[in-house]
Amino acid sequence: MSVLRFDPELPVAPHLAKLVGHDSPVMHLRRYQDDGLFDRFGYHAFELWSNGRDVWADDPRESVSSG
Repeated sequence: MSVLRFDPELPVAPHLAKLVGHDSPVMHLRRYQDDGLFDRFGYHAFELWSNGRDVWADDPRESVSSG
């Protein structure tokens, strides 16, 4: 799944079985309420990003945010 955040818009592309990414649909989400689809997908993207690590770091345990 691809989730891209451009405040206040959030394009989400679920990658479907037997299709390549550019053949998958894109949902264009806008935030209209608390805890709706926009917030849920936004939280998902934030969690993945914040738990990532720098692939070029000397110490593989070093996170992106510690740099």
